[in-house]
Amino acid sequence: MRFGTMCIALAILAASAVLAHAGRYELIPEPDVRQSSTNRVASAYVIDKKANQFWICTARYNFQDLTANNGDCVRLSADIGRPSLTETSDVRAVTGTTAISAFLPVFWFIEPTSGEVQFCAVRHAGLCVRMNLP
Repeated sequence: MRFGTMCIALAILAASAVLAHAGRYELIPEPDVRQSSTNRVASAYVIDKKANQFWICTARYNFQDLTANNGDCVRLSADIGRPSLTETSDVRAVTGTTAISAFLPVFWFIEPTSGEVQFCAVRHAGLCVRMNLP
């Protein structure tokens, strides 16, 4: 009985360590999609809770010319005030209401351990832009 209880306790501890490690990066998209004369632009903030660094990732895309789609992530200056974070910090974006337009829905994805970012406009098959943190 004691061995079984100890195995369960060890499994819970191992799972909690894996879950804590899995949440290094958080992604918070801006709610709007902007349009210029040649393309549309969407942005999201990425937070590295382990290194306490912030990036802004921007995807530029065009529905008619998929070869023009690109994106990049730029690290924000360290002199911008920021909280002290850990990998177990829970990040929540402040959300409001935005006008829903023909540009939406768009989705941002992040791989929480590597920080690989992907932006997709779901109404247009194949329109996804991948970005990596510098």
